[in-house]
Formats: sequence, structure tokens, C-alpha cells
Amino acid sequence: MTTVERPLDISSLVSFNSCVSRDLVHRKALAEVFLTDWARVGEDSFLLGAQWPRSHSFYAPRDGRHDPMLVAETVRQAGILLAHKGYDVPLGHSFLMDRITLAVHQDEMTVGDEPADLLIEVEARDVLRRARGINGMRVDMTFRRAGVRIASGSGWVRVAGPGVYRRLRWGGEPRLPGPACSPTPLTPEIVGVTSVDDVVLGEPTGRWTWPLRVRTGHPVLFDHPLDHVPGMVTLEAMRQAGRAVLGRPGAQPLDLDASFPRFLELDRECLVSAEVLKWISPSVAVLSVQAIQDGVVAAEAVLTMAA
Repeated sequence: MTTVERPLDISSLVSFNSCVSRDLVHRKALAEVFLTDWARVGEDSFLLGAQWPRSHSFYAPRDGRHDPMLVAETVRQAGILLAHKGYDVPLGHSFLMDRITLAVHQDEMTVGDEPADLLIEVEARDVLRRARGINGMRVDMTFRRAGVRIASGSGWVRVAGPGVYRRLRWGGEPRLPGPACSPTPLTPEIVGVTSVDDVVLGEPTGRWTWPLRVRTGHPVLFDHPLDHVPGMVTLEAMRQAGRAVLGRPGAQPLDLDASFPRFLELDRECLVSAEVLKWISPSVAVLSVQAIQDGVVAAEAVLTMAA
């Protein structure tokens, strides 16, 4: 890590020679760590290095462009890394993403002849400081490749120590979940994936409504055991629901604003519903997607998707 005043060439502040420690982004597989370095350039201003691979087992390129969900995963990793290193949150604390937004410049997301080295400018706002660490913050990020802005994103993060997490999660003692809900999957081609293992929606239960399909053995979406459905699974379900309702399996999000007011349990049915709010053009639509469990909205988003 570097702490210096910002030079004209900010790219000199971060390295792309190796990834950061996997513990700092709460990943087990080294291949799933996208951040390479970080530097503080102001009290609550940071610069991150990241690298996206030219291909990925789950977040695969489409039509020669990087998967926009890489932006969401990088925002997630960045918030956790900066909480640990920038604000001294101890390892072992849990992170709750209350809201995430992203916007991509589709034409700038092209896959090149090498992995994509990214500079990410970060401003931390609404930082809730405590004696050691923080209780939460918002992180606003701008993604650049070779000086060109390719995407932006924000994450609203809460931090909880082990005792606080137990109270938030269960009100006391942990509950051991039963078997994860994994209904019969949709046909992969409907939701734009090639393997049934990557389908996160079951066969429809009503008009534009599908049960969430939770596969805790998925090597990317469940990189390690969790006691709830992770946000990246929920975001993928929203994308797949959007593709299904549009009838366009190649559709990708151009922008997204998702919130997560409740934990999603692994072993209870969750219904994902989608509707088209409006068409911006013949190939771009705005959609609303909700994930409902036990009759309560546990996650919701507005997405703009382009075929």
C-alpha cells in the first residue's frame, strides 16, 4: 500500500503484479480476486488497481465485451478491502451490502489482447467512524482503462463484528439452515448461459415469476460456505429474469440500482419477478425486478438492459 500525494500520473501509485490477499476481499479462490493494489490519496479518497481476465468460467465475455457483472463484483471487493486496510476493520468482521449501483459504457468494455488493467478512483462518503474501524460507508467508484472511463459504481456497506452479526442475523444463536432450495432449472438458453449449473432460476410459477435456484456448490457464486444467499447470486437472478422476460438471452445490464433490505435464506423459497417498465429503444429496456421471500421483498432493482 502507498500513501502519497496524488501525482499527475496516478497510475504510478498502484501495481498490477499480483492480487491482494484473498482474505481482504472475502474470497477463497485466488482466481476470483480481481484487486491488485491500493493507495490512499486523501483522507477518504483512494486509488485501486484491478485486473479483469480475458475470459472467466462464469462472468464470460459476450460479443467481445467484458461482463458488466464484473463491475458489481469489483465494487463488492473494493468496499471490503478499503474497510479492512483503509479504516482498520479487523478480519473476521462481516459486511452487508445494503445497496449497489453500476453503470457501464458498453462500447468501452471490449476485451483486448491482454487482461484489462483498471485504475479505480474511489471516494468514501458518509463514513461512520468508531474507535477502531467503521460501522459503515458509501463508496463511489470510477473505473478507467488506459485513461478511458469504462464504468462507475457505488456500494453502501455496513460492517458488523461477530456478536453484532449474530444479533442482526438471528437475534442471538445461529440457525442451521436446511437443504438449499434448488428447483428444476430453466433451460440455459433462455437465460443466456451455456451450462445448467449456471442457471439460478427455476421453472416459472406464474407470469414472469420464477423460484430462485440456489446451488451452494457453485464454485464462483458460492466461493465459500455462507449462511445466506449472497448478493451476487441475487444480482445474477435479476439479470437472468430480465433476459427471460425480454426474450433476449444475450441482454446485458447497462445500469443497475439494487437494494437488499433483508437477508435471503438458503432453505426457503424465494420468488423472483420481473416486469418491463418501458422501452428506451427497440433494443434497450428498463425493468423492475423483485426477490420475495416469506411474502416480503428481500431485494429489488431497476435495471436498464440492452440486447
